[in-house]
Amino acid sequence: MNTYPEIVPVPRRRLNAFEAIATFAITATLLYLGAGIFVPLVLAILLAFALNPLVSWMNRRLHLPDPVAVILAVLIAVAALAGFAVMAGLQIANLVQELPGYRSIMQTKIEGLQEQFGGMTWLDQITGMMSSLGDGFNGDSTGAPAEPGQMRPIPVTISNDIGPLAVITSVMGSIVGPIATAAIVTVFLIFLLMGRADMQERFIRLVSAGRYSLTNLAISDASRRVGRYLIIQLMVNTTYGIIFGIGLWLIGVPSAPLWGLLIILFRYIPFVGALIIAIVPFTLTFAVDPGWNMLLMAVGLFVVIDLTTANVIEPRLYGSSTGVSPIAILLSAMFWATLWGPVGLILATPMTVVLVVVGRHLPQFQFLETLLGSEPVLSTHERLYQRMLNGKTEDAIDLSEDYLEEHDREKWVDDVMLPALRMATAELPDRPESVPQRRQLIATFEAVLNNVVEPVWQDEAPIMLIGGRTEIDEAAARLLGMKLLDDKLGVSVLPPGAIRQEAIGRLELEPVHTVVLMFMGADIRAQCRYVARRIRRMDPEVRIAVVLLNAAAGEETADLLHVDALYRDLDKAADAIKAAQAPVKNRQAIKAQPFAGLGRGDDALGNALDAIADEFDVPVALINLTDDERHLEDEDAAELTRMAVEKGDVLVIHNSQSDSIDGDNAYLVTNGIDFFAAAPLVLADGSVVGVLALQDYEQHEFSEADIARLKAKADELVVKFG
Repeated sequence: MNTYPEIVPVPRRRLNAFEAIATFAITATLLYLGAGIFVPLVLAILLAFALNPLVSWMNRRLHLPDPVAVILAVLIAVAALAGFAVMAGLQIANLVQELPGYRSIMQTKIEGLQEQFGGMTWLDQITGMMSSLGDGFNGDSTGAPAEPGQMRPIPVTISNDIGPLAVITSVMGSIVGPIATAAIVTVFLIFLLMGRADMQERFIRLVSAGRYSLTNLAISDASRRVGRYLIIQLMVNTTYGIIFGIGLWLIGVPSAPLWGLLIILFRYIPFVGALIIAIVPFTLTFAVDPGWNMLLMAVGLFVVIDLTTANVIEPRLYGSSTGVSPIAILLSAMFWATLWGPVGLILATPMTVVLVVVGRHLPQFQFLETLLGSEPVLSTHERLYQRMLNGKTEDAIDLSEDYLEEHDREKWVDDVMLPALRMATAELPDRPESVPQRRQLIATFEAVLNNVVEPVWQDEAPIMLIGGRTEIDEAAARLLGMKLLDDKLGVSVLPPGAIRQEAIGRLELEPVHTVVLMFMGADIRAQCRYVARRIRRMDPEVRIAVVLLNAAAGEETADLLHVDALYRDLDKAADAIKAAQAPVKNRQAIKAQPFAGLGRGDDALGNALDAIADEFDVPVALINLTDDERHLEDEDAAELTRMAVEKGDVLVIHNSQSDSIDGDNAYLVTNGIDFFAAAPLVLADGSVVGVLALQDYEQHEFSEADIARLKAKADELVVKFG
């Protein structure tokens, strides 16, 4: 028993451009030089694909032994081809006998055209050709000048140099080649069918590289597709030829069965095969009919049959059986015709089908499916991204509408629009050179959204969605907004410019209970913290959430970003926002409390806090109130406020291991704060409502004079805003 070592797939090195071109050139040269061997072999393989279902049927249903079924199937195929050849030969012989009778009609028509379109040299050339044709069928060989209006006979010279042996050699030379090719194809076909199982196993062993399942799938798929293509094409061509032949016969075209037979064969030539053979009966109608009705009817018959077959019947029958693009079939036909002549034209489509199937299932040949296949090489979201990137608004809208005809809007958002924005985030970073492309992409994105969905945004709404850094973030915010609009929620969407330092103070948060920051990128911590801090100052009652759609930022948490919630999925974010529809506290009541509702960036308290931060050379100065529920939710941050309030004086902590606190404070450690100072805010009645706090992410010197200044600043704030 033969044993084989285990095959471990080895990663294949990708060929460079020179190696690929050299490989292609060598392969093409071998195919051209070895045409005498390869053509019969390929013909036999394709016929084996076509006859394999018949052989299997005989084995299964008629219980015939495999050799008997193979021989019988081959005999049926040979008999069908021989019958086809005999019928075509008889029709050709009959046509040759009838041709001389059409000479006078053609001569009359051409002379009439000459009179109507005189001076056209091509008509004179046709007249000369017709004269030569007439001479060829004229039996007068005297060589005498022809009378006016008569065709001049062709001089005939009789030579005794051609003997019987030369005649036999000439005849045998013209028929031996095709007969030998047919015999070789038949022998190949028989052996391929009889040994198809063994050949399949050897092919799998040769090319599988250990991937037996993929190779077996490729062989089965190729056999199914090619066999189905050949059988359906034969059925379509036969029906086409029968209808075309009967139509020509009813019109009165000579040898109509011949043209029906030939068009069956010629339609295997992609695109132009039927037209090539149809030109001949068109020419005959010109010769037979003194008028033009027969020609017009023949042309009309061909146009109707061909267009109906190509555009209605074949697409429904073939479906995705070939998987080859039309341009690939055309290029393949040119390539194989150059190598193998007319036979290459007939073999082009089935061979291309085989290459596409091999490329589909075997990774090392995947480039073949990309080059030749009919399936889109880009997914829907990749195609949409490419069109948005190029500013092709109409194409992007059409693509989206086509997708929505088969899928719902949720799937369109999740599987098309959002992945396209992910691609934009990866390829168009937040850099000046990417700005023009980002703006063009987003302009097209918004046009698609407005035309396909027509969302209605509000200027003032309880839910405010804001793009975190770039226009792409704003586009993602609009996708989230669409999910919220489905539930009739009021939503406003703002661009990233609305939360920049110079503009954030102008945010109108009066009607807002939830602010959602949308980020598609990974570097968000600094920006998110800054925005969250400023919004907290402007309105402590607003809930701040972040939607982060980038796996590269997996370490981020809501605590690190100083927000109330963090979501990594649009659907989960939408569900959570819908569920958090608690009413906002009464704004007037809030404003009646000391410091509450103030610190809106550009308001007086906000400017005062910015000035204090600058004076003490720290990045953050803020007010933490003892009754601020959101502040109290962070127990470690609230502990620092409580310690300052209980001390009744300025609390200074230089690092998380300070002796001023009991153990590490998670708020300081998590946020990387190495300096914290807080002065109590003491009202006139002696009650403490909170602290004025300074924070720095680096070590910071803080003298006794600084402590006194901070306490004085806290007292000033109480006088102005308490």
